[in-house]
Amino acid sequence: MGDMTSQTEDTMLSKGCPDSQPVEEASVGVGTAAVDALKKGPWTSAEDAILVDYVKKHGEGNWNAVQKNSGLSRCGKSCRLRWANHLKPDLKKGPFTQEEEDRIIELHAKWGNKWARMAAEV
Repeated sequence: MGDMTSQTEDTMLSKGCPDSQPVEEASVGVGTAAVDALKKGPWTSAEDAILVDYVKKHGEGNWNAVQKNSGLSRCGKSCRLRWANHLKPDLKKGPFTQEEEDRIIELHAKWGNKWARMAAEV
């Protein structure tokens, strides 16, 4: 009987407690101000120049520090991807040469779809 009483009291307390909020309601809006401050969309040439200058001075790595130390309003991931895919000086763009294509076919026959391993070989 004491067991039923404690269950009933627990149920009544949880239903009648005006201070309790469901977790979903309590967490709405948390951390959204910091996300809104980040810029999204196409990069400008001025932002590119800031990123290139930062990497020349500090090197690659710790991309989250770029936002803090350079004044860019971009997240670290965005800075890393912009550098690796567009701004890196030794980035080769354009079609593969016949030698490169033959080497890719050779490595693919050897290892399959292990692209990171193939890139380390080239």
